[in-house]
Formats: sequence, structure tokens, C-alpha cells
Amino acid sequence: MPEREGGPDMPILNPEHAYREFTVELEPGEAFTEHHLKVRKKDLSRYVFVPGSHLRGRRIAERLDDCRVIAATRGYYVYSGTYKGHFMSVCSTGMGGPQAAIAFEELGRLGADTFIRVGSAGAVRPDLGVGDIAVATAACRFGGTSHNYLPAPYPAVAHFELTQDLLLAARDLGVTVHPGVCATGDAFYGPRVAEDLALMRKAGVVAVEMETDTLFILGLYHGWRCAAACVLDSGEGKEIEESSSAEMEIASHGANPLFLKGEDDLITIALEAMVRCIERDKASG
Repeated sequence: MPEREGGPDMPILNPEHAYREFTVELEPGEAFTEHHLKVRKKDLSRYVFVPGSHLRGRRIAERLDDCRVIAATRGYYVYSGTYKGHFMSVCSTGMGGPQAAIAFEELGRLGADTFIRVGSAGAVRPDLGVGDIAVATAACRFGGTSHNYLPAPYPAVAHFELTQDLLLAARDLGVTVHPGVCATGDAFYGPRVAEDLALMRKAGVVAVEMETDTLFILGLYHGWRCAAACVLDSGEGKEIEESSSAEMEIASHGANPLFLKGEDDLITIALEAMVRCIERDKASG
């Protein structure tokens, strides 16, 4: 599948497009095909980074050359640009399976088939802390959205080659990452999270977050390639309740230097992993 070129009418990435609704101006006879993502197919790459946070989405976009904002609607911020000459896109998904699934579905309908989640998560393993990076090999399905696609016995597993691209990119960059199973839920303050934490630790779960099981299950259902990696915003095996909302806010906005360094490394790893994938696709024709 050829890489698409972004349209010349897309605005250059700049602060005025960071926090307002925006869509490109359509040509006569053109129409947006998706209900939520007001994106033209020709402006979107098949290779898409899907962070939950729109702030992290912007940080990824700032690393792209010739980056353009192609949509900002319903909380979804979409950018396209190039990295090392390869056309890529970024779409923030928001928090949780339901909102993320809408983005994944509509991106897929627009031609995307390769997704890397560049997220944040809380550490479960007691040896991990703020700023560490977890690469998800699979996800425990504590959320509800994925069960509308495939029943509970079906495992939420990552795409092997794309996950390997993340691990090899990290190795080449000299960044330590921690591969393993993550746990995905959709009730951030739900009491079951704390109740399940001891069992998750015993089973070697690396981190807990809110979108990866949905991404993996939709990937398996639709035949997409999906991988996920997260920078940890809480550590030392702390239960969710022990990380106050203020601490989480500080971490997610990069005020914590350990988190900020980990996030920067994570973005570089994801970009380099996508390059590996694209170049392999080109080599195989």
C-alpha cells in the first residue's frame, strides 16, 4: 500500500491549533466519511501513533518534519508529517476503551492498519518506578469495550513483529524497557483495581492502564498490526489510591523529570520502531 501525501491546505503545526476544534477545508464535492474523525483519507498515513493524551500526541507531532494538524474534533487531535522521510500520523484517543475504540475504528476505515500506542501507565511490578518504560506483550481484559468484539476467553495479544520493532529500537537506542503483560481496566477509581493488584503482582503484570486491551482486540478482530508501550507515572508498586490525582497530573504534564525523560525516550523508541516496520514493508513489496 503506498504512503499517502498530506494535502497542502493543512495548517502547519503551531500553538493556535493546540486546543480548538479544527477541520480542513473541503474541496467542492468532498465529504468527511467518518462521524467523529473529520479527516480526509488522503491526509492520513496507514502508520499511526495512538497516545491517549492529546499533549503527548502533540509532543510526538513536534518530532515530525513538515507536520500538519489535519483535525481536532471531539477531543481527537490528528496530525500527519514525516520522520526520516516516512509519512506517519498521530491521533490522540482520550482515556478508556470506549473513546479509544471509536478512534481505532474510524482510523481503520480511513486506511490505517498499523498502530503503536504511546501511552502512560501505573507500575504494578514493585521493582518499577516513575519514568520506566513497559512494552505490552498482552493485556488482561478488565475493561468492557473489547468484550463487544471477542469473548472473554480470547486473549488480547500484541502483534509480534511490531512489538519486536519496539524492543529492537529500544535496544539500539540503549534504553532499558520492560516487556510483559499489562492490565487494562475502564474504572480508574474502581475498588476492584486495588483488590486485584496483589494477584496481578503475583502473576508478573508489569503495569495497569486503560486502552491496550481494546487496541489489541480490535487489531486481532480487524487484522491490524498493533503494539503498545507506556511510560510509568507511578512506581514502587503503589496502589492506584496511593497515587493522588495531583501526583498523576504532575507526572502526566511532565513536571516530574523522571517521567519527562521516560516519555521522551518512549517517543523516540516508537518513532524508530515505526521506521523499522515501514522499511520492512517496503522491502517486502
